[in-house]
Amino acid sequence: MSSFSSEIESIDISGISSSVEDAVLTRHSIRDYEPRAIEASVLKDLFSKSLRSPSWKNSQPWKVHVVSGAKKDKLANLMTERAKEDSAPVPDTIWPSGFPSDAKKRMFDLGMKIYGAAGIERKDKEARDKFMLRNFEFFGAPTGVFITTEFELNFYIALDIGCYLNTIMLLARSYGLGSVPQAALSAFPEVVRKELGLSDSEKVVCGLSLGYPKADSNLNRFHTPREEISNLVKFYE
Repeated sequence: MSSFSSEIESIDISGISSSVEDAVLTRHSIRDYEPRAIEASVLKDLFSKSLRSPSWKNSQPWKVHVVSGAKKDKLANLMTERAKEDSAPVPDTIWPSGFPSDAKKRMFDLGMKIYGAAGIERKDKEARDKFMLRNFEFFGAPTGVFITTEFELNFYIALDIGCYLNTIMLLARSYGLGSVPQAALSAFPEVVRKELGLSDSEKVVCGLSLGYPKADSNLNRFHTPREEISNLVKFYE
């Protein structure tokens, strides 16, 4: 077990959130799922409600592709094989590459703590690479989600889609579901477009894995740390 485990804050992620506040405070990325399928009625209800998410002038710039069963498994295999080819990602969006020093520290610390929760030693590159590939396997979740848009990509479209993603993730807690938003699922958009029969005009922005969290998973209990309010929020009178 990694020496980082002693630094990990854990919470119980089982059960259903009964309030918005509870969903906000208990939601975190889930990377270990039960094989149990999500009921079709639950998926329809969740994604119907998710469309209430706010957007610029009600533009609703997203299209949502929900894959389960054999279709999800095939996409997982295709994306994993593509990633194993050591091909560089070719996303439709520009992934950020520069961050302020305080953000870099938070990102590095997060990575080390996730590896610790997963039982991966810092120097074990093979294990880290295998863990990375699980992104393309939807971390074993029964359902994957791809968010696409035909809008011109810009800052405000990104804000809208970010709001939409958060709406899905908070709603998921009310059904006892877990989720993890993933830029990695946009790494090979041509694979997604071809398998889902999408037009070239649909840009793959990001993805999301969705399912019932595995309750006995240390990785799932890891609660991502946050900065103190005094470091990020200022009040004015």
